[in-house]
This record gives sequence, C-alpha cells and structure tokens, in this order.
Amino acid sequence: MPVTEALIQTRSASHPLRLRVANSFCSRFAGLMFKKRLAADEALLLTWCQSVHTAFMRFAIDLVYLDENGCVTKCVEKLKPWRCSRSSLPKADRCPAALPARHVLELAPGTIARLGIREGDRVVYPEAERHRARMAGSTETTRPRPSRQGGAGMVEFIVVGPILTMLGLSVLQYGMLFFAKNQVNHAGFMAARAGAMMNASVNAIEDAYVDALIPAYGGGTSAGELAEARQRARTDLTGRPDGRMLAIEMLNPTKESFDDWNDAGLQQTVGNSRRVIPNSELALRDPGRIGSQSGQSIHDANLIKLRITHAYEPKVPVAGTVFNRYLRWMDNGSNPDYSRMLSAGRIPLVTHVTLNMHSDAIEPPNPVSMPGPGNNGRPSDPGTPPANGNPPPSCLTAGCTVETPQTAFAPGDTGTGGGAQTGSQEPPPCM
Repeated sequence: MPVTEALIQTRSASHPLRLRVANSFCSRFAGLMFKKRLAADEALLLTWCQSVHTAFMRFAIDLVYLDENGCVTKCVEKLKPWRCSRSSLPKADRCPAALPARHVLELAPGTIARLGIREGDRVVYPEAERHRARMAGSTETTRPRPSRQGGAGMVEFIVVGPILTMLGLSVLQYGMLFFAKNQVNHAGFMAARAGAMMNASVNAIEDAYVDALIPAYGGGTSAGELAEARQRARTDLTGRPDGRMLAIEMLNPTKESFDDWNDAGLQQTVGNSRRVIPNSELALRDPGRIGSQSGQSIHDANLIKLRITHAYEPKVPVAGTVFNRYLRWMDNGSNPDYSRMLSAGRIPLVTHVTLNMHSDAIEPPNPVSMPGPGNNGRPSDPGTPPANGNPPPSCLTAGCTVETPQTAFAPGDTGTGGGAQTGSQEPPPCM
C-alpha cells in the first residue's frame, strides 16, 4: 500500500502522519495481521469500515473512528489482540457536526493519549478533502456506501469466524484434556502408593486407581451415585465391548528382579510359589551389588514403577475428533492398548509413576520381563521415537470427522494403515 501524508488536527496542535490507506477488501482484511509493530508516526486507514477485529495481531493498537469528512467520532485506546470493536453514533455534545463513522484509523498503542486526540478532532487526508470539496456544492448530507463494498463484513466473518471458532474449541478441549491428565496423574500416584504399601498387589493398585477416579466419572452426593461412578471407572478397566479403556502396567519389579532378589524364607512365609523381594534393612544392604539377571541392586528392585494408559473420551465437538484423527495418523502401532483406544474414538493419556516400596514385593501373576542392564549399564540417546510414514488421511469435512472410504480407519485397526490405495497415488490432504 502506498504511503500518503496526513495530519491530525487536535485542539492544541497539528501532528503529521505517514498514512497507508486500505480501500479494497483484501487490504482491509489483511490489515495489520501478523505485523510486528507500527511506528509512532504511522497509521493505517480502513475505509468504509465501521468495526474491526484484532485476530492474529501481535500487538495492541489505538483506534480512531472517522466520519466521511475526517471528523473523529470515537476513540478506543490500546485494543489488545483477539478483541473486537465497533463504531457508535457520535455524541452531539462532543462532536455536534459529525456524521456516522465510515472509516477507522489504526494507530500505534498510546498515540491517542500522546497526541491528546478527542472526539471532534479532525484527520486531514486527501480522500476526506476530496469528499468535502464534492459536498461543498451539494445538498446531500451523506454519501451512500459504495455498492461494490456491500457485504464485505459478512465475507470477513465467513473467513475468520470458522477459524476463531475452531481455535476456541481447540483451546477448550485442550484445557479439558489438561484437567483430565491431572486427575489421571493423581490417581496414578494413589495406585502406586497402594502398591507400595500392599506388597505390589495388582488388585490393590487397580482398586486404588479406580477409587481415585470417581470424581472424573461424575462423582456424586450419595453412596449410590458414588457407586455408579466407581462402576463406570471399573468398566473401563475390566473391559468394554470395544476392549478395555484403561491399562495399568507394572514395569518394576520385573521377573528378573525376583530372579535376583527373591528371599526363600519370605517365600515360605507367603505359603505359595510366588517369590518375594525383601524390603527390610535396605540401609544396611550393599548398593554396589548388582543382580546378574536384572542389572539391578536390591534398592532398584524395591522401586514400584507403573505405566497407566487411560482412554479419555473427548467432550468438545469437532476439536476432539481432530485430536483423535491426528493421533491415529501418528500412531505406529507399537502399543496395542494405545491403538485400540484411538480406534474407539478416545484420546489416550499416559502417565508414569515411580515410588519406593514400603513392604515386601510379592511377585504378581505375570510380571514384566526386562532382562539385563540396558546398554551395558551406560546411558545413551535412544534417538527419535519410531513413527509411521503414512500420508495424512483424506477427509471429506473440515474437522476430518468423515474420511473417504479409501483411507478411513477400520474399527479395531492399529492406526498404522491408511487404507487401500491404487498404485502409488498420494491421497489428497485434509480439506
């Protein structure tokens, strides 16, 4: 946009401005979006515009609404990004000769206060002077808005409105996910605490986790309502028609931990074939003694480590579906529970908890096996996590709520396939 000279005539002085005029739909729509700053003596004039928004702006701006003659009808100071403003009828006691606002002047923040701009002041620029000259010999009191610009505000809203709506829904869904993750983290800690106090019992871990999730499943004010909420959480754990939506894995102590540190005397006390890792007198045991099977010391074997994968059901329309589709696209299929939760339309939340044991660990029915000291006891960078190389799914709707039959994920799949394709043709991107 070319730069023209303009003046702001206030009650005390005249102040020069370097003025850019946005007099087309595209230039008005772009405005100052994505600009880094606006100089103190610089301004942008949006012609035939009675309201503005600051979506995608990176700084606050001052607004001055002008009538066709350049008379100031309204001042708005320091309008922050992601806000909106509209003109209002001029006040007769402050600007008796002003007409309804037709244009908006966007200034650097603080300019209104620095120059002392008030209603009734005037901005002198070529277009306003030409209009005053035309009106001098005419009996008309106002000039109709050009018909070619009619409905521009509606077009802008059609373009910006869906973007703002999607951003708002995404922020809302992310906030709900964050809150749910906090609840899962707390429930995971309570589960690990129960396991640490009750001999690494899987049943105790699951019961404690389910109890801690009662508020997340609706809670209640009576025993019956609390029992119903607990049953909903238990159903997700024990299994649903589409598979369990909650997986609790005990990563430590491992099978090799019990191989190295089983106490035969305690095993006889338990009275069955399950092995036991002692928890007493750990301060007197040699931390440098490493088991040959597990690569752990007795102190390492006395850590309970849980990995919990909880399937969160998104509540916000469109945004939750978009999150799920993106995760399904990125899923490499290495974790069957994770992939099954995605296929059911859920968003898996994963949390890890590690605590010191406060009781003797009794071997669970199917302990995890992790033999030997990884990397020969020397830590190393594991590198980038594995990811699939599938192209994005082809979608029929903006939120990817409906996929084309060629690329739609089949129920119960692992999320690693994009569906049948013909030859090497790449699917089109999401619409």
